[in-house]
Parts: sequence; C-alpha cells; structure tokens
Amino acid sequence: MDSVEPEEIDTPSAAAGGTRPQPQSGGPSVKPPARLRRRTLLLAALGVSAVAVPLAVIESRAQDAAPRKVVFTLPDGYATCVAFSPSGKTLAAGLSALQGTASTLRLWDVAEGTVSTPWPDQLEDVTKMAFSPDGRTLATTGALDVSLWNLADRTGIALPHPQLPLDLAFAPDGRTLATGGRYGAAWLWDLPTRTVTTTLTTRGTAVVNAVAFSPDGRTLATGSADLTASPVRLWDLRTDTVRATLDAPLWHGFKPVAFSPDGTTLATGSADSVVRVWNSATGTVDATLTGHTAAVTTVAFSPDGNTLAAGSEDRTVRLWDTRTLDIVPVGTLTGHTDKVTSVAFSPDGRTLASAGLDRTVRLWPIR
Repeated sequence: MDSVEPEEIDTPSAAAGGTRPQPQSGGPSVKPPARLRRRTLLLAALGVSAVAVPLAVIESRAQDAAPRKVVFTLPDGYATCVAFSPSGKTLAAGLSALQGTASTLRLWDVAEGTVSTPWPDQLEDVTKMAFSPDGRTLATTGALDVSLWNLADRTGIALPHPQLPLDLAFAPDGRTLATGGRYGAAWLWDLPTRTVTTTLTTRGTAVVNAVAFSPDGRTLATGSADLTASPVRLWDLRTDTVRATLDAPLWHGFKPVAFSPDGTTLATGSADSVVRVWNSATGTVDATLTGHTAAVTTVAFSPDGNTLAAGSEDRTVRLWDTRTLDIVPVGTLTGHTDKVTSVAFSPDGRTLASAGLDRTVRLWPIR
C-alpha cells in the first residue's frame, strides 16, 4: 500500500452562485456574511473545476505494481472533510479559511473529473457533511445551523440547531438525522417534519463531537469530550437509553466513531494516538491498534468491512485488516504535509479519499 510520488493537480477556484438555504417555518433566518463573524473550523467544499484525471484512470492504476495516488491542490483555505455519494458518482469535499466570499459548497463529478455547476454559497464554514442514503440530500453543519440541501434543485433548508453542531449522521432509512453538539447532547431529528424528537444526554458529558448509526438503525454511537472514563456510548434508540459505555483513557478528547458494515464492530479514534475496535454487542475491546504517533482524527470502514482506515494529526493514513486485527497496519499512506482531517471509502471500495490541512484532497487506489 506504500505510495510513490503523487501526481499533482492544481485546482483553480470556482465562482460562487446558487440559492442560499432558507430557514424552516418558525426557525431563525440564515444570516448574511458579516466581517466580524468568524468562520468556524472545518469544511465548506472543494471547488475542483479543471481536473484532467478522471477516477477511472486512478482505479486502473490499482493493477500497477506501484499504484499512484492523485493529489488535488486547493486554491486557498484547507481541506477538512470528504464524502462520497451513495452512487459513488459524486465526491464532496470541504475547505475552511477561504478568502473572500467564494462559493464554499461544491460537488465533484468523479467520472468526468469536473466540478458541478456553481453551488449555493455556504455562509459559514461547514464542520461536517453527510449524504442521505438515497443520495438526494446533502446535510451540512455550520456555525449555528444544520442545512439540508436538495441535490436536484440545489435549494437548502436551515434547521435551527439547539447548540453549536459538531457532527451529523443519517439513519439507514433516511428519515432521521442525528446531530451532536455542545453541552453534552445528541439530537434526533424527524426529517419529514424537521423537528427534534429526542434529546440524548447523560451527566458528565461535555461535548458530543461524533455520532454514528448502526446499520440496522437501532443503535446510535456517540463520542465525546467527557468528564468520565466512558466517553463513547451506545444508545438503544428503541428506549432512548444507554445500553453500553465503552471505557477508554480519561481526557483523551475527540472520539471519532464508525460502525462496521455488518454492525458487529465499532471503531473509535482518540487523542492518545490509538484506534480501538470494540464488540458492539458487549462493549468490550477486540483490538487496540497502534502505529499513529499523534491524535486519531477520523476512522472509516471499507464497504466490505475488511479494511479499517484511520487518519491522524501525524499526517498519515493507516490501514488495518479487520479479518486478522493485527496491530501492525497493512499499509501506511504518506504524502499529507499537515494534519489529516477526514477519510472516506468509495462505495465500491476501490478508492480512499483523504483530506488534510495542507490544502489537498488525495485519492488513493485500494487493491
């Protein structure tokens, strides 16, 4: 899995345009940009308007003796998040710290290697994004609100989030959206009515900064910056109660979480540089995976569940074989020159995308 020198592709900035998200009835308005209004961390999205290398070329390199990665260099700001659409035809990526008022939310046609037509301006930097299971909606978090973008007509609706939103995830049926935020709570939104139906909170939780649904939709995993020794919790959504707490070192901050495709395993990352693999039924640790030398910021399973990828502040992406759970990674992907913020597998599992603070999004062929 070791990489050779990447092929560099400069990405010119794209013009802004489109329709801004409108608030739901009774909700707060979407405010215009203000000079003194600070952008929050992470995400907005990649304006890739002149990419000459389609994904088909990248995939063909997986048969080479030394497959090469492709690097997209962003015009300004830095990359903070990546997500493939369920069809695999679209890649969304994010930027933060953009200059001026350029369009911040962009989608890329991976087959053609071109950016979509101008996307609506995102008034705030976006912290996270997720596609709905049917691929019709893109949900994003901003400084104050959660926005739901209709991908067909490019219109958006702003949900009035109770607190600063930090992460989000669609339920497998697409009817519920989970969000995490400040003050130790996770919220469940009924999307047809766009209302909060459930607030999940426990004593001692400071910030819920990661959420993930199990594949059957019955369990929600939350990761948090916690005042207890159990910063990761598994919630039974039939009773809205905690059915398991996953004990990890105290005060290890951000806890990215991801379920395996079959739902039997949960992976978590931590500021102690360790990736832990848990039995989601019992809440016990199946494996402790080491190799990173700084905080683990992002984790993701391949669609077949055989590979676990993790990105870190140490500027690398490491891959483990989940069939053996050997603590030694089967691959280390190097090339980012700053912290890795996000990783995502394509739906066919043949490509891994990674984003970093080094103004790049990288596509890695996976054999």
